[in-house]
Amino acid sequence: MDFERALRDLAKEHTALKRDLLVMLSSPTRAESEAFAACWRQIGQARRCQIIARMVELAEESFELDYGALFRHCLHDTPPIVRRHAIDGLWEDDSADLVEPLVRLLSTDTDPGVRAAAAMSLGRFVFQAECDELDERRGALIRGALERTIEDPDEEVEVVRRAVESIAYINDQAVRRIIDRAYDHGDSRMRESAVFAMGRSADPFWAESVLAELYNDSPSIRYEAARACGELELRRAVARLIDLIADPELEVKIVAVWALGQIGGDRSCNALERLSQGEDETLGAAASDALDEMRFLTRPMDLLLHTVDESTFIEIEVPTREDCESAGYDHDEREDDAWEDSSVDPNRVSDG
Repeated sequence: MDFERALRDLAKEHTALKRDLLVMLSSPTRAESEAFAACWRQIGQARRCQIIARMVELAEESFELDYGALFRHCLHDTPPIVRRHAIDGLWEDDSADLVEPLVRLLSTDTDPGVRAAAAMSLGRFVFQAECDELDERRGALIRGALERTIEDPDEEVEVVRRAVESIAYINDQAVRRIIDRAYDHGDSRMRESAVFAMGRSADPFWAESVLAELYNDSPSIRYEAARACGELELRRAVARLIDLIADPELEVKIVAVWALGQIGGDRSCNALERLSQGEDETLGAAASDALDEMRFLTRPMDLLLHTVDESTFIEIEVPTREDCESAGYDHDEREDDAWEDSSVDPNRVSDG
């Protein structure tokens, strides 16, 4: 009853879209979803746009709110903005049966914004397929749709670049060539996506390219390069990433801090510790988060100790850094710069 009452109230153009009202639409039953579909058609387009935008916003703020069934219905709505909001609202839905609707939107929707959103949303399913968590048929369906989009000479750049970003999870020669072509594209937006894709690929083949782009004049490219260095865990990027903490653009500073946390090492740790104790609250908070992430990534045994009986282990004394230095095992921070990141010349993409 509350669900139907909320629907009736929401249909009124001048009713405020209060949280308490929209919460009633969460986790609908099948019958309630059908009631939503019937009522939704009677609501004006502008009002529908307002309602779904607010639902997406609330779902992002509160993980316990579930509008998935309603968002799925809205994938077929008339206004493109409603379809785009519906895709955004389903961002955390990793159900395999969402693949076909997203592929359909990418392949046939008349609005480029919807196609771009669908291309982006398919990325998580590409990742699932690469991890053998999605059936081969759907994996092939997604790859085929993304490749057709990328190869379509009449497709909008915004759609193609999002398809490049999503297909980058696949690490093979064909995808290397796709990223390489995007990197050589004349549109700066495509180059940004290419650098993003280099990091997402987790392929050390692209190390030299992303290292070079840390010096690009474009803040957007520097941002993507810093992020890619973090994803590729490039030790040789540490010195430049520390420099980028003083970049004129705040977004570049923050992603450089994040990347240092992903890469790790003494030099990164020392820089982050200094930053976390500095006067800049925004960067200090980012540095603290990066340090927490670094410690989590480098101390997996801590997690194991919480789940296994302590009697299983013998007690060992972990040497401190001072113990190591007194024993003659001194770590030189300059080793970070000399670290050999596995890489292949990115200027040549083999056809083999």
